[in-house]
Amino acid sequence: MTLLLFLRGYRVGAIATLPEFLDNIVAALKLRAGLDGVNIFSGPVDDLTAGKEAIVFGVEMISAENEYMTMPQVECWERYTVTGWTWVQKPGRDETVIKAARDRAFALLEELVDYLASVNTTTAATVAALGVDDARVESWRLTQFFGDGTRDCKLEYSVAVKANYTPA
Repeated sequence: MTLLLFLRGYRVGAIATLPEFLDNIVAALKLRAGLDGVNIFSGPVDDLTAGKEAIVFGVEMISAENEYMTMPQVECWERYTVTGWTWVQKPGRDETVIKAARDRAFALLEELVDYLASVNTTTAATVAALGVDDARVESWRLTQFFGDGTRDCKLEYSVAVKANYTPA
């Protein structure tokens, strides 16, 4: 568990910001009106748990790079990438259903991008909302396929995260 405290404007953290970031982003997205009824997870889930629409974070291994630029290793500059995907499954087989699944998958990603943009106004706002200094969607990849009477769309994305904190 990550413990972050704010002392004189500086964050003091245990060893990493990732747990707090995942907790905060999932909680915030669950409150967005455009994501009502969408399942949102901080780690991988199976198809049945994902349901017909989902946003899933942490689907691949996450490794951080830490730089200690002050002596003796007091402040930590941390960088990592969180991969995830949006998932949409629509009943039907024709072009109209293909388009609907794809459009909805991008709409789910847009909710994530819009939320991150809304809190990335200042470092203080981003820290207050997410527990990190900066988080932005840096890439995505679309996969479309069909199931038994359904059209499925998976939109994989990467969120680049940067944080600066003082390890406890």
